Amino acid sequence: MGDFYGIAEIADAMGLSRQLVAVWRKRRSHGIPEPDAELASGPIWRRETVEPWIERTRGRLGLAGTRESASRSLRLRTCRRVLRLAALMLEDPQRPRVLNEAADQLRDLIHEVDQSADDVVGALLRELIEPVRDPDVPAELLRVPVIESLPLVTAVARNSPDW
Repeated sequence: MGDFYGIAEIADAMGLSRQLVAVWRKRRSHGIPEPDAELASGPIWRRETVEPWIERTRGRLGLAGTRESASRSLRLRTCRRVLRLAALMLEDPQRPRVLNEAADQLRDLIHEVDQSADDVVGALLRELIEPVRDPDVPAELLRVPVIESLPLVTAVARNSPDW
């Protein structure tokens, strides 16, 4: 890489999609550093600012350990349940009971998702279900976080060769 990184360069260096890195930056998740500057084309980081973070994060995401990668079935179930919850959130009027049931069905996958490997797809799935982790938050309050997580569904598909 050169002396500067944008979203695309970070994504390429990590082997991830640009969408995922953009979501991480927007949510300020995974400890992504603040950009050194903002251009009309987007944020940029100096090499010395972002490369240490890339190495730490790549290492953390690449540690497969003894856990298995998320199965195709788990990936599909998680994505379907997120999409269903998002669709229900866009209904007018909203039906709180139905929304909470859909959120609970997604929460039912938390343990299985958390047991999957710390690879790219496992990290994507964990981030995808993050908005519903707290069972005390009513689903109708999760509209923005759930809708904002939808690009992660595409990222799961792009990082799954058997999709």
